[in-house]
Amino acid sequence: MARICIVGMGAVGSLLGFFSSRGSGELVHAIVRRSEHAEKLNVEGVKLEGLIKGGYRVKAGLEPPREGCDYTIIATKAYDAPKALEAVAPHSKVLAVACNGFGPLEAAASLSKQALGVIVDYGVTRLSDTRVEVRGLGSLTIGPPRGSTGEAMGHAETLARILELGGANVRVVDDIEPWRWLKAAVNAVINPITALARKPNSIILDEKLKPLVEGLTREAALTASKLGVAMPLDPLSYVYEVASRTRDNKSSMLADVEAGRRTEIEEINGYIVRVAESLGLEAPYNKTLYSLVKTL
Repeated sequence: MARICIVGMGAVGSLLGFFSSRGSGELVHAIVRRSEHAEKLNVEGVKLEGLIKGGYRVKAGLEPPREGCDYTIIATKAYDAPKALEAVAPHSKVLAVACNGFGPLEAAASLSKQALGVIVDYGVTRLSDTRVEVRGLGSLTIGPPRGSTGEAMGHAETLARILELGGANVRVVDDIEPWRWLKAAVNAVINPITALARKPNSIILDEKLKPLVEGLTREAALTASKLGVAMPLDPLSYVYEVASRTRDNKSSMLADVEAGRRTEIEEINGYIVRVAESLGLEAPYNKTLYSLVKTL
């Protein structure tokens, strides 16, 4: 069976670890930054609560296992991903990036021909070092970057089978780029609005915010289109679907603001603004929320 390593055991990493452990029948290797976190994981394992209930054991440490990893899933914050990728790439056959925003997948592709993107639209919140709560069910989308080889597609299908066996709802695509931009549209709306309002995802459904939601989504769609990327679903409908399905969830950006941590605004709205302006477009809605979150 495949040996799966996960870098970053936060909400998303813990959820992917659950599916990986059940699907592979093997201990997941968790790579974390703090020795006390590793000790807790080795003793307590990981517990899922809410809409998915269960637990699993892990083998945790600060470095990749000596025997290496068949699949290494990167589930860190986007700004931590480049450093994490450099550390694990020599020990990994396939790098699967499950980070928010843009930048990490590009970094993975520069280090390995066998890179995959993983889009996660489950609503999951971290409760502690060893506990997460699933507050919204969704799907995983897995695929290689645009222009990848058939070998990368084969790896995507293998990883998808493992995660499906573990209970995940998985979609495999031959080009992850349209799905990344679709997720970017969702993140560009939900993350900054919930962080600024200090409210869960249900705030997006407020009728008073409709012009803002539409403006943010339209700018992301126009930027993607200018790049030659056609989103696979109507982005505005998808934003509302995700917000409704994960209405009780706290976005990762809201959790970061509440904890006084750095946010991923640069890799989400900031990226959309920079790319839009480089293409001769304007993105005033994204630029305004980017500035407000940076100020906060």
